[in-house]
Amino acid sequence: MRIKYLTKNPLQFKFLVLILLSIMIPLFLVGGCLYYFIFQVMAEQLAIPESIAQNLIPVLNKINFLIILGMPVVIFLLFILGIILTHRLIGPLKRLEDDLTKISKGDYSIRLKLRKDDDLRPIAEVINKIINKLEKK
Repeated sequence: MRIKYLTKNPLQFKFLVLILLSIMIPLFLVGGCLYYFIFQVMAEQLAIPESIAQNLIPVLNKINFLIILGMPVVIFLLFILGIILTHRLIGPLKRLEDDLTKISKGDYSIRLKLRKDDDLRPIAEVINKIINKLEKK
């Protein structure tokens, strides 16, 4: 069985954007505030002498390098996590939609099948009971 993590379902795209934004916005806000606090406010409030400030420039350059190197990796990992999370939600919904479309066309032999750990499984079981009753009539 082939697993497609990225589907052409617009709902998956919407959830993926929502997840990424809900992770990235706080990440940049908190990171930016901490960065500003450490290097601006601390330097101004502590009145760091010129000689010490010159020694902090290499540290600042290393931190900038690590941020530039690390942020694409973090963003990529968050993107992969978003794809996996949306797949776990959209996959069962897509399967339910396809099966319900077939059932609505009159094919009462279809039964909704979801994985054991899918959160929508109880809904599928109730729909299967309704289909059983319709098939008996």
